[in-house]
Amino acid sequence: MPVRTRRLRVIVSAAAVLVLVPLPLLAQARGLRAIEVEDMQRWLRFLGSKEFRGRAAPSIELDLASRYLAVEAAHAGLEPLLPGGSFLQHVPVEVTTISGERSRIRLSSPGGELRLAFPAAFTSSVQLPGDWSASGPLVFAGTALAGPQPKWDDAVASLRGRWVVVFEEDGRARTADERRAASAARDQLLRDRGALGLIVIIAPDREARLAAQGLDFDVSRRLRFLDVDTVNPPPPPLPGAAPPPVEPMPVNAVEVRHQAAADILGVTPEEVARMAHDASENRVVPPRPLPGRSADVEIFFETRQATTPNVVAWLPGSDPKLRGEYVLIGSHHDHNPPREGRVFPGADDNGSGAVGMLSLARALVAERPKRSVVFVWHTAEERGLVGAYYFVQHSPVPVEKISAVLNLDMISRNDPNAIYLIGSNQVSSELDASLRRMNDRHVGLSLDYKYEDPGEPSRFFFRSDHYPYIRYGIPAVWLFCGTTEDYHREGDMEEKVDYAKMEKVVRLAYLVAMDVGNKAGLLQLDVHPQIKARGAHNMKVVWRRR
Repeated sequence: MPVRTRRLRVIVSAAAVLVLVPLPLLAQARGLRAIEVEDMQRWLRFLGSKEFRGRAAPSIELDLASRYLAVEAAHAGLEPLLPGGSFLQHVPVEVTTISGERSRIRLSSPGGELRLAFPAAFTSSVQLPGDWSASGPLVFAGTALAGPQPKWDDAVASLRGRWVVVFEEDGRARTADERRAASAARDQLLRDRGALGLIVIIAPDREARLAAQGLDFDVSRRLRFLDVDTVNPPPPPLPGAAPPPVEPMPVNAVEVRHQAAADILGVTPEEVARMAHDASENRVVPPRPLPGRSADVEIFFETRQATTPNVVAWLPGSDPKLRGEYVLIGSHHDHNPPREGRVFPGADDNGSGAVGMLSLARALVAERPKRSVVFVWHTAEERGLVGAYYFVQHSPVPVEKISAVLNLDMISRNDPNAIYLIGSNQVSSELDASLRRMNDRHVGLSLDYKYEDPGEPSRFFFRSDHYPYIRYGIPAVWLFCGTTEDYHREGDMEEKVDYAKMEKVVRLAYLVAMDVGNKAGLLQLDVHPQIKARGAHNMKVVWRRR
């Protein structure tokens, strides 16, 4: 066979093979090859380590994580978008904590006076508007006020004007909703009877953990984020419906260690431990008066200013005419602070989305779309989606030019071949169509819409960083693997991450970013009748079950 003929046959055969390969996949092969599990493992083993102590917002650990992400984003080929060439957008916050120097409990008894110090002996987590104090006699309620329908016998002692000593609810005994309902019923009884407040003896497991590690109580923080609007409009009342009830003020409350409880009750620490154990096992601990004993409680607060960073980067689009429009890719990189010696690594929630974005950055640098891509690692998602609200309200690019938002939050656990889509069909049918088309052609995940409805009981629609963008009328989707048995717990560790699933989700996000980024126009706003244009005016829209 002549050489020319053989060459012709090779060319024809190669062309036939190319015809069988989907054109988008050919165009994006370089980007897909840049998504590598080994990179994601390296990044997540660092960010998901216990040494970051949960990456709480604000914290030194989250600041360090933010700088790490900024360095890796630059290394991937992204550019700074903020003034002065910075990758960090500083979100202002006011931090309020209990004053250790001024707060105290002074006990009076027939044996004299004793002062309990914060945070060694007691703490308070009640979020009152400001400083507070209360002084009065004590009564021990035992387990009489436990359970969903608390009752009180005035023959023991009147509750009016008294501090009521109780045991902490055992977290194993009821669901979180049941515990909240029981606490609300108990607090209402205390208000009705005119009690001063609660002195809560902590559960045996908490006491044992603090004692074993030589720890004091944590210094809890109240955060107020500045220059950001997160307020949701209340839904209009149904015809003939009664007005919503006014939320009652919280009951004054402090929590005490077992030695402090022994001083309050006039018994030994061993006796406190025995009663606390009985209470945790749902055995009756009888109430009794505490004659001659009183407590003077004073709680003062201190306030300081701080910031917590969004990490912001961008990749200019390949088309000079379309690079002034944007696809936004987001996640959150904060998690929850340590609590009494327990550290919550947050590997899936949301180290997985944060490092997935780094992998996406490499893919999009290798094969970029016509539109520009903005990357935002949001802070303070766990504190009310604050970083996302702040970014969309202080965006360095015009929000009306953001075509769509892809939010990666918890993408590495549960079913290895399925992912939940939340928000994808709420604002633009084109976003959902792109997700389905790219998935069906190239990825093959099962797309689950279980949590899509704003009226779904778990309310996931409102619980991640896609939501502030939807409130601005920007099509957005949350790619979500679902919660796990160690959601917001110590067990959310890197060792449990399914990197093969992460790779599939990142591939899907990359293909959708390319598809949306290369369309002739911005995604159409064709689903919600009230949303006709992107912008802050959409914040007044009320989202509810359809």
